[in-house]
Amino acid sequence: MSRALTEEIPAGPALRLLRDGLRGSAPQLRRAAAWSLLEAAPAAAAGAVVATALDRGFLAGDAGVGLAWLALLVVLYTLRALAERAVFGPLAETVEPLRDVLVRRVVHGSLHHAVHRTRLVDAAGVSRLTTQCDGVRGITGALLRTARPLVVTLFAASAGLAALEPVLAAIVMPPLVLSVGLFLLVMRSLLRRRLALLLAEEGLAATGGEVLTAGRDITALGAEERAQAEVAGAADAALRASVTVAWGEALRLPVLLLGGYLPMVALLLAGPSLVGQGTVTGGAMVGAVVYLTSYLIPALRMMTGTVAGYWCQMRVLLARLALATAVPSPPAAEPTAAAAPPDGHGLEVRELTFRYGPHADPVLRELDLRIPEGGHLAIVGPSGVGKSTLAGLLSGLERPGGGRVLLGGRPVTDLPEALRCRLVALVPQEAYVFPGTLRENLGYLVPGAEDARLERSVAAVGAQALVHRLGGLDAELADPAGELSGGERQLIALARVHASPALVVVLDEATSQLDMGAEALAERAFAERPGTLVVVAHRLSTAVRARRVLLLDGDRPVSGTHAELLGASPSYAALVGHWNAGAAQEPTVSRTGPAGRTADPAHA
Repeated sequence: MSRALTEEIPAGPALRLLRDGLRGSAPQLRRAAAWSLLEAAPAAAAGAVVATALDRGFLAGDAGVGLAWLALLVVLYTLRALAERAVFGPLAETVEPLRDVLVRRVVHGSLHHAVHRTRLVDAAGVSRLTTQCDGVRGITGALLRTARPLVVTLFAASAGLAALEPVLAAIVMPPLVLSVGLFLLVMRSLLRRRLALLLAEEGLAATGGEVLTAGRDITALGAEERAQAEVAGAADAALRASVTVAWGEALRLPVLLLGGYLPMVALLLAGPSLVGQGTVTGGAMVGAVVYLTSYLIPALRMMTGTVAGYWCQMRVLLARLALATAVPSPPAAEPTAAAAPPDGHGLEVRELTFRYGPHADPVLRELDLRIPEGGHLAIVGPSGVGKSTLAGLLSGLERPGGGRVLLGGRPVTDLPEALRCRLVALVPQEAYVFPGTLRENLGYLVPGAEDARLERSVAAVGAQALVHRLGGLDAELADPAGELSGGERQLIALARVHASPALVVVLDEATSQLDMGAEALAERAFAERPGTLVVVAHRLSTAVRARRVLLLDGDRPVSGTHAELLGASPSYAALVGHWNAGAAQEPTVSRTGPAGRTADPAHA
């Protein structure tokens, strides 16, 4: 992992990710730059003001004039304080959208890798990535607060010194410019060293954690020496990286000596002669020292320390985010194949086999199934037998390990993604409702749909009372997970798919949190809707309503009508008996809350 990350850093993905995140922030950055010009006023004028206060005031015996010029310096610093306060607004408007862009990239990349199994994705990993998005936001804000005034200060103070006395600027500027150039050259090496240290420390922590976790196994296998060698090797790598970083940090000193303290020594050595010859005034000499000690040397110190550290941290985080969010471009399909739609919307499964790992037992083994156009199939079976897996395979979200799933004669996984999403809709048990208006949620799968179409679907699945209670289609859902019960979210998801153009609908226990009456109404709406319907059943009534029932029971799946299976399959009869026993224990009262609100079973 370390090697992959290190190779990713010098390339463009990290910086492109930052550029994409800041795209659209140009107006805010221009406003910040305008305030920065005012913020730079003291750096540009301080030395000149001090020189004038000395030459025309205090050294000339007129303290009043000197104090008046120093009062101007107070005004400039007051303006700087106001500018520093004003710049926080545009900076906040820049970094907050940056975080949103990064989080969207992380979610998109994580979902892609999870669906296509191109990389291991877990909740903890996604959480770390979103934390790193916050880190990039914070460091970007810190860089804008530090690097921006640093650059402005370097230019403003240099311009002020050149305007004050070109002779003194000729002494200060050459070593200053040389030191900045030297630092930019060694910055690449310093970045690599800091990255190597971070990766080495993470490698040491990972190796140590693995050894501690596997302590008993190591002892049982007599592998103590090997484990010790691995930890020692990781520790040595971290030590070597620390030493290289220390040498890299030592480069700060020659940069500061060359760009800051060497010009100071040169001014002090040349000052008496220049003042004695009348080439420069005493005030100009002091003003040059003010520029150097108050602005240029602190700017160099910040550039080689704080800003360099922030930049290294951000490069690390951006590189990881770029690596995690990278999604390969799908291979270009042949124009004729991509344009050819399926011949109808019937589903056919041929010798379908699926397992979740190369050494795992098959969840489905050589399954054959045919669902004609307009068919209505219920899938039943014990928990964990593979019902949801089959739903994912039928909808094209899972790839078969063997066999084929055909939609209209074409492998469903070979369909262009946009076409497959238009033809097939899967409604999972955990319904997703996103923040936004109710209209946006209901019309997500059919952009630009007229309200009449959405309202017909709302009525069909029995969600009118819910929509009325929320305030109509324009109702804003700020926190759907907190504002809506599980049953209400399921109703919205059902209405969304009902309004879509999908010709194949797969309901994977999508009505599990509705009462029996609401479930019957929703299933009837989809059964009467044009297209093919597949329902993963969790109640007997779902199987009774379906035209055909598929029983998954280990390696012996059977299909038929409800009546046929009841008479021919002992497993199905046992499952029906289990359902009947559970139904007898269900409360007979309606599980709907006020204003038709469907309650969660846990709160029924």
